[in-house]
Amino acid sequence: MMEFTANKSAIEAGLYKAQGVVDKKSTVNILSHVLIESLSATEIRFTCTDYDVVLTGTYPAEVTQPGKMAVNAKNLYEVVRMLPDAPVQLSRMDNHWAELRCGSSKFKLMGLPPDDFPEQRPLEELSWFTVSKRVLLDLIERTLFSVSHDETRPSLNGVFFRAVRDGDDVRLLMVSTDGHRLSKSEGLGSDPGLLQGGAEAILHHKAVSELKRCLEGPSTDVKIAFHRQNLCFLADEVMLQVRKLDEAFPEYQKVIPKSLVKGIDFDRAELTAAVRRIATLTSAKTNIIRLEIKPGRLVLWSANPDAGEGRDEIAIDYEGEELVVGFNYKYLLDVLGVIHGEKIVLSINDQYSPGLLTSPDDEGSLFVIMPMRL
Repeated sequence: MMEFTANKSAIEAGLYKAQGVVDKKSTVNILSHVLIESLSATEIRFTCTDYDVVLTGTYPAEVTQPGKMAVNAKNLYEVVRMLPDAPVQLSRMDNHWAELRCGSSKFKLMGLPPDDFPEQRPLEELSWFTVSKRVLLDLIERTLFSVSHDETRPSLNGVFFRAVRDGDDVRLLMVSTDGHRLSKSEGLGSDPGLLQGGAEAILHHKAVSELKRCLEGPSTDVKIAFHRQNLCFLADEVMLQVRKLDEAFPEYQKVIPKSLVKGIDFDRAELTAAVRRIATLTSAKTNIIRLEIKPGRLVLWSANPDAGEGRDEIAIDYEGEELVVGFNYKYLLDVLGVIHGEKIVLSINDQYSPGLLTSPDDEGSLFVIMPMRL
């Protein structure tokens, strides 16, 4: 048996962060459940896992009967989030179901024996270092969108993450690519702690998405530790333990152009608006837009044999030779959406070479987009 009372907001926050981790499609039914345990008379712990990612969160509660229970995480969350802002009482019944009471509301939710939940080995002493949550979120924002979801290329299914001690700081790097584009972003942490030299890992895109979800709390810093085949993140009341992908990340440095002769400056907001307008008549099969770079102006073209064609033009500060190149407009908009600077620079050699997008206001980031045949 187990029984406790907690604030609705605390339980809802913990269950929200669990939603992406629990494996709803697994044939192992227990993986769709959250394990709730009493730690003391004033604390409970939520744990969920899909074997590759383990999420644990500690929350205040009034425990009247210690114990543990396993409840379907999605069902419990859907019930809790619709409750009024009042204390929630949860108790385990003899058949492993859970009874929930809040005000005049009462629910009985199916559960499983908590002993069926995968055993979690206690972690050894971890060597934490600290980074700014804002810096880590910026790195995730600038790289997660270009991860490949093609499961036949597992080395591209994650974000390459590296942390290197740099004096009294930690230099962080994240890189992702799907074979058609590449995103690279760097930033500085705040406290190297016990980090010696450097460490690196490939984190599956699901793990990075869940890390982003876990960083929505009020704290300003995140603790990180490399531990054997895992990477641990600690923020607020939540710890996320992620298993590294056992793959070799491609030599991304070879993809980044080293010498580019044409650099064209754009106003980011103006270019974004023009691309959005012209993209309305692109072919759904290719998403190609045609860029004609001419002295003093950029002409954008799109064509769809089933819908029509479009043309737009913006003024640019460019006096070089004319160049015509095709790009996937979605790739352009993805990059334009994560660069924070007002100005953006497109560097390119010819219609066959990759385009390099950077911003003087965002020096730690660069983006490579492969051209498309017109």
